[in-house]
Amino acid sequence: MEKKATIIVTKPPYGTAIMAEAFRTAMGLPAVNIETRVVLEGDAVFALLKSAKPKEALNLGNMGEAFLMGEEYGFSLFSHQPSIEARDLKQEELMECKALSEDELQIMLRESDSILRF
Repeated sequence: MEKKATIIVTKPPYGTAIMAEAFRTAMGLPAVNIETRVVLEGDAVFALLKSAKPKEALNLGNMGEAFLMGEEYGFSLFSHQPSIEARDLKQEELMECKALSEDELQIMLRESDSILRF
């Protein structure tokens, strides 16, 4: 049976290496046959803003675009709908990924063999 891991990222996308480290972890787990799901929660949802221009402002790559390449690395990306709403963001402002309700997130966590929080 394949193990399942859920990575929850709660920190903002820029200012620390936390989101980049979560991405590196998400890339590596599928390589050892672990089904991997990443959930952007809290301030991490700002990584999905279509209007973000981190290359211009911070000289950094776009973390949202990196996470959207998850299928290429074997992981699935989700956003946390209550976090989006709490920040007065609209789904249209964000890059496209499946948004989870709080109930859906809780089910995902119960089904996980491992939970990693960044």
